[in-house]
Amino acid sequence: MLKGHVFKEQIFGNQIFALFINTFLNGQNGVSNNYKNGMQVTYSSSTLTVQSGAVCIQGRFLEEDTSTDISAGTDSSYCKLVIEIDLDKQNTEGQLSQASYKIVKSSSGYPNLTQNDIVKNNAGIYQYELARFKTSLSGITEFQDMRTFLDFNSIYSVIQTQFQSVLDELEEELASVEDGSAYVLKNDFTTKHILLDNTNVRVELIKIGNLCIINAYSKSTLSSSYFWKFDIPENLKPSNPSFILHYSPTVDANFNIDGYSVLTSERFEVQNKTNTHKYFFNTISYYLE
Repeated sequence: MLKGHVFKEQIFGNQIFALFINTFLNGQNGVSNNYKNGMQVTYSSSTLTVQSGAVCIQGRFLEEDTSTDISAGTDSSYCKLVIEIDLDKQNTEGQLSQASYKIVKSSSGYPNLTQNDIVKNNAGIYQYELARFKTSLSGITEFQDMRTFLDFNSIYSVIQTQFQSVLDELEEELASVEDGSAYVLKNDFTTKHILLDNTNVRVELIKIGNLCIINAYSKSTLSSSYFWKFDIPENLKPSNPSFILHYSPTVDANFNIDGYSVLTSERFEVQNKTNTHKYFFNTISYYLE
């Protein structure tokens, strides 16, 4: 069944919202560094205290609105204080059952955490570490703050920096275009090659994917017949070197045809029948095999 989550009269499901947030944060978890006390963890004897703050874990936000005390016990253990999300449990309107503080213990070393893919599966357990320490009869020792932080200002700054980097690269590529410079864009998809350029004629080859287009035109008015030779780069030569000749009649202001141009695989030829001053243009195209 198709469901709508951002539509009128439809409910925005929590699992889809979590997917959106987790995607936006690229899967990062962390405490908001600019909200209340940042969920700082302190301890005294065998009691831990989690201060107020907010955290995002796999796209799901949790808030500690005041502070919470947690007893660590007096056994001899390696401990991790975590926030555990368990989507296999069920919440009620007045009770959050799917998230809680938990101390994970081991007698031989710091324990591994359970971190299922709760975004993809919308089920399972994910544990986010706030602190690690050892317990003993005398209290907590070797305490380490293990929080990670989400600095939303920095996230936006990184996005802006990366976006600007793309713009700068595009501007650098476009800056190489100077009235028929060697390349339209510096990539393998579209390139421009100057085959001939003198005071009388210009011949250029534009490659767009596997399509090659050769344009040739006179740069000055011509009072007689000329031809100019050019070389095509070896990797851009057509498989059939014999082009069908293309004739381009030149028309003056009164639409009188008085000449034509011929473009082959190696030369651009102008035949000016009446020896009057005219410009000539021609083009051919082919696909690379």
